[in-house]
Amino acid sequence: MKNFFSKIGTTIEKIPRKIQITILILTTILLLALILVLVSTCLRQDDEDEIITLTYANWNLDTNHDNALELRMIQSFMDQHPNIRIEIDRNISSPWTDSIAAASRDNRMPDVFMVEDISVKAANGWLMDITTRAWADLDFFDLAGAIQEAMRIDNTIYAVPFGQIIQGYFVNRELFEWLGIEPPSFGVSAEDFIQMARAATNVNRPSIGLNSVFSFVEWYPGAVNPLLNFFAFDGLGFALDSPEMLEAVRVAAQLRSEGYVFDGLLDTSPFPSGNALGAFRDGQIAFFHGGTWHSDLMIQQLDFDWEFIGVPGGRSVISLEVLGISSTTLHPDEAYLFAKWMGHGTEGSLRRLQYAREMGIIPIGLPVTQSSEVVDELLQILPVPGLQQVYASLDRALVDGLRVMPGYMQARFTAPTGIDVNESVNIGVDALIRYSIMGYTYFPDNSRLAQDVARNQLDAALAAVR
Repeated sequence: MKNFFSKIGTTIEKIPRKIQITILILTTILLLALILVLVSTCLRQDDEDEIITLTYANWNLDTNHDNALELRMIQSFMDQHPNIRIEIDRNISSPWTDSIAAASRDNRMPDVFMVEDISVKAANGWLMDITTRAWADLDFFDLAGAIQEAMRIDNTIYAVPFGQIIQGYFVNRELFEWLGIEPPSFGVSAEDFIQMARAATNVNRPSIGLNSVFSFVEWYPGAVNPLLNFFAFDGLGFALDSPEMLEAVRVAAQLRSEGYVFDGLLDTSPFPSGNALGAFRDGQIAFFHGGTWHSDLMIQQLDFDWEFIGVPGGRSVISLEVLGISSTTLHPDEAYLFAKWMGHGTEGSLRRLQYAREMGIIPIGLPVTQSSEVVDELLQILPVPGLQQVYASLDRALVDGLRVMPGYMQARFTAPTGIDVNESVNIGVDALIRYSIMGYTYFPDNSRLAQDVARNQLDAALAAVR
């Protein structure tokens, strides 16, 4: 052995000095690289062992039967991610925005929370800009184009969708068949829809075309003009003075005054139930305006052929619930991962439907993803005739701006117009439209004023976010 090492030493001495130095440097580099790999492995193992705690606030986390599903969703997420712990923040409660404001002042914002109004939270600096994360998320691209668009404020994304409800019309197909009229289906034109509502009305039978017409102003403009969105939104504001909105109010008022609408009847005695939902259940209303929250009742109680067709023009109305991530979170990646699981992600949506099936729950809030796997599973739980077509059309949906549009509540409902009707003083935009449909005032006389009031509200709210 001694001779062996002696020979090696002699051999090394014969190697030129420069090459000896090169070998020494390379050996040193390799040793350092090995040390760095070992250190990195140890650090990564430490990171994997570290428990990250996220706080979560939502108004659907009490322990009644339906909401127990939410608790199971949270537990399932933690089971899949043992290094992430979710703690429910019970300090956030009604009034929701006030609670969030108090949490911000006390530097105890929940990491992930349900959002009442994206713009208010963004304007106050409470929400993280998650644009980059959303665009890097393949599940975000499984959302309908209309929903993706609705989540952006000036091309910035501050929240992800949690769930949706879909509004539209349930159709009594059997009534139309009895009348000898081909029952309407998804995509019926606004003109044909109105004609069919008239044709189905005969209070001596008794039957009537519609349960209500106040929703016309939300969908009619977009049904006759594909460039308009919910409540005649044209990309800049609510086009309340547009021909489409003026026509929506006129047609709604006319149908109501001429006796084609249940809630406009002075005498409902021909209808034994005495209320619109009961009359539809009894087969006496042709078109019932409602939403997917009625699905369980329709499935369980209707004994005639029916279908859900969204709204005329091949569109539907959707209302979103959304989740935001706190701008102060220390764990933005994990927070986004959790929000995605609870909301728009395909994997989480499938698990939610699986739990709903196991618990015998008919979901009110529906998945927002258009993943075919999720939609197929949903239709197994919620066999609503026509719902598959509605889901397939959500790229063109009319999105209710309640959670997502800056200034929506004021512009759509409460902003005072300075107009008095009967004993109501300085009524809001919504009251003006309702009074117009009920025949107490003439909307074209005030439509430009209402439009200016509404647009001023939207502009001010958007400026606050910027």
